[in-house]
Amino acid sequence: MFYLVIQYLYLFFFKHTHLKVYLLLCFLFIFSTTSFCQQILLDESFDDWNNQNYSFKDKSGDNNSSGIDLTDVKISNDDRYLYLYFDLNKEINIQENNNLTLFIDIDNNAFTGINKYGIGADLVYFLGSRSGRIYQGSSTYTIFHNNIGLITSPTVTSERFEMSIQRTFSIGNIQFKMSDAIKVILSDEGIAGDRAPDINGGYGFEFDKNKVFVPSMFSLKKEKSEYLRVLSYNVLRDNLFDPSLQQNYRRILKGLSPDIIGFCEIYDRSPEQTAALVESHLPSAGNQKWYFDGTSPDIRVVSRYPIVNRRSINGNGAFLIDLGKSKLVFIVAHLPCCDNELQRQQEVDNIMSFIRGIKFGISPFQTPQNTPIIIVGDMNLVGLRQQQQTFLTGNIADNSSYGPDFKPDWDGTDLEDAIPLTNNMPATFTWYSEFGTYSAGRLDYLIFSGSVVEMKNSFALWSPSLTPEQLLLSGIQKDDVPIASDHVPLIGDFLMPGFSSSTSTEIVKAPFEYKVSNDQLIFNSMLSGQVTITDISGRTIYSIQKTSGIDKIEIDLNFNSGVYILHFSTDREKYNTKFFR
Repeated sequence: MFYLVIQYLYLFFFKHTHLKVYLLLCFLFIFSTTSFCQQILLDESFDDWNNQNYSFKDKSGDNNSSGIDLTDVKISNDDRYLYLYFDLNKEINIQENNNLTLFIDIDNNAFTGINKYGIGADLVYFLGSRSGRIYQGSSTYTIFHNNIGLITSPTVTSERFEMSIQRTFSIGNIQFKMSDAIKVILSDEGIAGDRAPDINGGYGFEFDKNKVFVPSMFSLKKEKSEYLRVLSYNVLRDNLFDPSLQQNYRRILKGLSPDIIGFCEIYDRSPEQTAALVESHLPSAGNQKWYFDGTSPDIRVVSRYPIVNRRSINGNGAFLIDLGKSKLVFIVAHLPCCDNELQRQQEVDNIMSFIRGIKFGISPFQTPQNTPIIIVGDMNLVGLRQQQQTFLTGNIADNSSYGPDFKPDWDGTDLEDAIPLTNNMPATFTWYSEFGTYSAGRLDYLIFSGSVVEMKNSFALWSPSLTPEQLLLSGIQKDDVPIASDHVPLIGDFLMPGFSSSTSTEIVKAPFEYKVSNDQLIFNSMLSGQVTITDISGRTIYSIQKTSGIDKIEIDLNFNSGVYILHFSTDREKYNTKFFR
């Protein structure tokens, strides 16, 4: 019940300052539990692990130099997920070329599962080969990431990782639920590998029942007209034009309403055809139009603002966009996939060399100092961390070919990585395949010059985790994103100098007013239309046809307390707003 109260407060106060909301929620939650402000997020920042109760040290140097040396293991939870963190002595790829194995005794019973290092391991997962097993009685089930909701972070190589596993999951028709206490072992099962803990019996962990997952705040709609909304989207080999997917893409684009879109994987349609399709989904009004450009083979940009220059960088695209009183350098990249480390690094080096030219005034774009820079796209960063670091720090790997290292932001600092969280999830991922062996990963990026650009909102849209209310208000359906592509749409809302809002982003005042008083909702409008009240699941609670001769309607709120949606549909527009009973 307390969690529902927090959710209602979150919805009610969301339009106000984010800091005030966060402090309010933390203050309220402290009265119930001290765990709220320690929510674990798989976001490549590990500060949230600093104050966890279950933190274990493993002796350093207790393995052969050819193996992995585990040094720290931490365990946490909320009501949905088990979280694990661990440090290593070397940089590895968590999803490839390692023998790290996770053993979990999910029922805390040494006599079930397989006997391994003194525990009865019911769940065994081989991280390097991306598969595992569940043991139940005499039955053994092969599992993959999707069976247990496994997410690991980061996707690039690292010396430390964090992961989440669902506490309740199903294999076929059989449901498995972790008990209130479990035991965990992490072991490098290769030659001369380390194990944590070194002694038999595993790490004992008791779930904290007070820890409840509370989603991080984000805004599906652009909150202010002066923000520039950028969308990065890999649409999986021209899926954007697939006739069977038009409704999915229309709902996604309408629900997000971007100002500038950077598309990847549009091979068979021109930039002009891409803009025409976007126009069909998001029609222009007044003096608006969709401008377009692209680079071969698959980069397409569609923008509410004129694209005044363009350069191809190994097939990736750099575009100069006129925002009115200022310009924007907008780079869209689609780097080589998989184990093609050399070419991927070369393309990152080349992009950063181009940015160095902009910063020092030797670019064909001829932009003034402090021109905002935004880099988006499917970077395919699934290998060496060096490529990610080059994007952020300007540390170029091949200096002989691409010039000296430099600090890429205008103030002599690194660029900023938005790392947008996936909506209503404790992780950030931009790619997901239910049927592949690789678990969800962060392949798509949103990088920007933080010295001149302020990010106000960002998220990776995963429609299956939208709430019923969010689905209703956005018009997006639950399966739209996974059906449309294996990549998710990546959104960033920016406040930047000299930006003049286009007509499409102006906030239009709804043609009605309402207030809730003394168990009544008083509705006022001079227009005729359908007035409807639904609950957050979409169930209609009240509906009436309002005529133009009656301006005021008084509606008795004779239903339970909670969050409801007020709908007003005229012959031209539909409006929605939430209220609290």
